[in-house]
Amino acid sequence: MATNEIKPYESRLEDVKEDALKAPILKSDLDNLTRWETVKRFWKAILICNMICFAAACDGYQINLNGNVIANPGFVARVGEKNAAGKIALTTHATATWGAVQSLGQLVGMWLLTPISDRIGRKYMLYLLWLILVGSIMIETFTVNWKQWAAAKFLAGAGIGCLQATLPIYVAEWAPANIRGGMLLAYSGWNHTGGFLGPLILFICKKTLGEKEYKIPILTQWGFLGIMLPIFLYLPETPSYYAARGLHDQGVAVLKRVNGGVKGYDIEAEYDIIKNIIIEEQERLAELGLEEHNWRGVLRSYADCFRGNNWKRTLAAALPASCQQLTGLAFLSGYASLFFKEAGFTNAFEITSILFGIKIFFVIVFALTTDRFGRRNIVIYLGGLCCAMLLVIGILGHVPHTNRTKDLLIAAACFWSAGSVGLGAFGWSFAGEVAAQKLRARTSGLGSGIAVIFGLTFNTSVPIMLLDGGKRLGNNTYNTAFIFLGFGTLVWILTIFLLPEVASRNPAELDEMYEKGIAPWRMRKYVTDVQKDHAARTGQTIPQ
Repeated sequence: MATNEIKPYESRLEDVKEDALKAPILKSDLDNLTRWETVKRFWKAILICNMICFAAACDGYQINLNGNVIANPGFVARVGEKNAAGKIALTTHATATWGAVQSLGQLVGMWLLTPISDRIGRKYMLYLLWLILVGSIMIETFTVNWKQWAAAKFLAGAGIGCLQATLPIYVAEWAPANIRGGMLLAYSGWNHTGGFLGPLILFICKKTLGEKEYKIPILTQWGFLGIMLPIFLYLPETPSYYAARGLHDQGVAVLKRVNGGVKGYDIEAEYDIIKNIIIEEQERLAELGLEEHNWRGVLRSYADCFRGNNWKRTLAAALPASCQQLTGLAFLSGYASLFFKEAGFTNAFEITSILFGIKIFFVIVFALTTDRFGRRNIVIYLGGLCCAMLLVIGILGHVPHTNRTKDLLIAAACFWSAGSVGLGAFGWSFAGEVAAQKLRARTSGLGSGIAVIFGLTFNTSVPIMLLDGGKRLGNNTYNTAFIFLGFGTLVWILTIFLLPEVASRNPAELDEMYEKGIAPWRMRKYVTDVQKDHAARTGQTIPQ
């Protein structure tokens, strides 16, 4: 029988009982709790996960606020330059530079700063990104020209990139295995909430203080930082970090602080499980010569993200968010108002507001259901939905425009929005879950960074496609949908073949399945040796 076939558990039960008693314990007895029972028992860990996810609201708030404030007449008068007509305006050079340096900052935060996380810990990494954001907002507060704003955008990108790479790791290392997906999707919910508050604050200031008021919205960002700091001070370090560094007394202490009052929770035994998983991973990396802790070792560990089976894990970390980008995020979300305006709609803002409400609704739905129904199949269905809606939108651009076709276009955009927000939300989930423990910071940063590169590419090119009635695309802006349909279909096919099922799996189980070469589409039902040893030791049956 091939190694990747699902073997009946009963046929090996007696054979593994004796070995299971001797083998290191890699799975917790509490992983078999129902999801509701897990929520009731681990409420403190859930609170911690949501507290750090609140920081994601700052991410969404800053990106959307800054993206809208540059259109404010007061801001333009402050940092703009005289054009050929003698009027103060923003130059295309300045606006292009702002977008480029912010994306560059994100890549720096995701790729160059994340190795620091393995040295100083997740908690101190939160302090570092907070200081970076302080520097960014400080420059924004006193900006007098476009170059200073560009410096602020670079720091903002670095801080946000660092947050986007660190937060999924922190949540994945604290959340109980069977509700981990919901906790990771909370990031997306808070991010969209912050993204809504940015334009809302600008709208309120415009109505109450005048359309030239831009400084007050910028100053409101200090409020977010003021809330984030006490949260970061309160949040504990993760026990996985302590175990990886050999700081076992601190690891036991922090686990006791958070889960000490949980019914049936044995602190020492649960910490031993974390430690055993990390020891096994470190032994594998040592065999590859990657046990170095200097910069050479860091560079080699990045290279190791693409060696052996790890390349599959790195791509899996990147696929959902990349699928979101390549199925038209910049087209139907980032520049939705521009698209609908160029397509002949007069109420483009109202339409994009509806799309935003749909996003919030579906993030909540996905967060509440992902640990029950899994993640792989949902991502595949959502990717297929986005591709189908792009095809519909493209076709509608080549039929006579009537009220009915406009209604169909809005409906297609709404369905697309539901699929896209799911891809983005699950993107952060996979970035934090699919990697090996030792390479988690690297893999998370690489996966997120690949999606950022796609975002930078399309945020620059999509406006060119849409302006002037799609002059560069056969005088039809709807043809942009066909471009994304092509890209989206390719990445969707990769998702079908490379995306694993990670729901309710702990790191040891994922390590085992990847080492055995289990096909991603078989991982959901595959019975691992970790499960068999656990069942043999405890006398429990393995759910089918």
